[in-house]
Amino acid sequence: MPDYKKKRINRIKAGPKRIKKSRLQKNRIAEDIKMTSDIPKKPVHTSEMKVVKGKKLEQKRKMKIVLIGLSLAAVILIILELVLPTGIIETFGNAAVVLGSGSYPQSLDGTETLNTVSRGTYYYLLSDTCINAFSSSGKKIFSYTHGYENPMLQTSPTRSLIYDQGAKSAAVYNLRSQIKSITTDYAIITADIARNGTYAIATESDTNAATVSVYNKNGKLLYEWYSSTDMVNGLALSPNGKKLAVSTLNADGGKFKSNLYVLEYDSATPVYSETFDDTVVYSIDNTYNSGIAVVTKNQFEFISWSHYKKKTYNNEYSASMLRVGSGGYVVVFNRDNDPSDNHIAVFSVRGDQKGEFSFNRQITDIQISGGRIYCVSDTEAFLLDNSGNTARKSECGFGAVRIVPTGTYSAVIASDNSVEKIQFEEVSK
Repeated sequence: MPDYKKKRINRIKAGPKRIKKSRLQKNRIAEDIKMTSDIPKKPVHTSEMKVVKGKKLEQKRKMKIVLIGLSLAAVILIILELVLPTGIIETFGNAAVVLGSGSYPQSLDGTETLNTVSRGTYYYLLSDTCINAFSSSGKKIFSYTHGYENPMLQTSPTRSLIYDQGAKSAAVYNLRSQIKSITTDYAIITADIARNGTYAIATESDTNAATVSVYNKNGKLLYEWYSSTDMVNGLALSPNGKKLAVSTLNADGGKFKSNLYVLEYDSATPVYSETFDDTVVYSIDNTYNSGIAVVTKNQFEFISWSHYKKKTYNNEYSASMLRVGSGGYVVVFNRDNDPSDNHIAVFSVRGDQKGEFSFNRQITDIQISGGRIYCVSDTEAFLLDNSGNTARKSECGFGAVRIVPTGTYSAVIASDNSVEKIQFEEVSK
């Protein structure tokens, strides 16, 4: 019988020998195989990842904008404080009180109207008892009783100075209130105020002929100048308050001798001087930034503040009025003992002659505005051009003392007890 042997059978089919892979090898294989899946993968943090800006960064950005805005506002305020001569608050306060409407006529306290000064959209009126300010539309801005026996008025674009000539009292006003009350040690001769609020007062003295004191807008003494022999009769400050023009008067050999000095505050020696022989300096005016106007008996002279260049006009008649308004100066020269024989000269803000003509009527008052001449004679008001031609005219009633232009073809007429508005009408040909 055949011999059978039990054969060993491997139940698991033999195949190629499996090689066990390490975990590192498995990872490498996985990297080589690109896998896709519909399941979104979590973001992997790498060095090139995008940063999401949050609220903190936005708040920093807003804060930066706010700081830049505040810085710009501060710079603007500083510039305005430097540019506006008496400060932002006072400047805008003055502008605010002019706003609003009023009406004419306006009644006046007192018995005599002494002076009017136009300042564009408003004007001052000085009487023997009050200092008033009105807008061109007729609004009464203020009225203060000064109580001075011999009141005199000086103005600037920002403030006004009232002083009692021959006494020891003065006051500074803006359009809202009295800024300062001033008492001097000696009698006041004359005074002036500059655009930046600086003011100067000339007084009598027990050791000199006169003393001139200059104060800043807050009343702090800046400078004193003494005239040993000559009497001071006029003052004019430069717009920035850093220069002072002084006119003096003396008699030499029975003849008048006048001097004009321009002073700076670091020395008593003038930086400019001029002598006027056998005449009196009637007036010096500092209204315009470009220079000062000087009027003597037969002369109008303009001197620049910067290089002291002169422009001179002479007339054989005697000067009787100097008026300053928008656009320049107008000076009236009239024949001695004949107030109806007048020569009128017109000058620009830089002292250039713009016109000259005769006016054969007695002049009560005259003003200049916008290249036009406004003139009152008795009960009539005339609107003239630079050549003396009558463009328009108006009746103004009895008792007119002063005229103030309020528009191209309108003005107000001040008498001793009221202010009324007139309208110029075309002259029939």
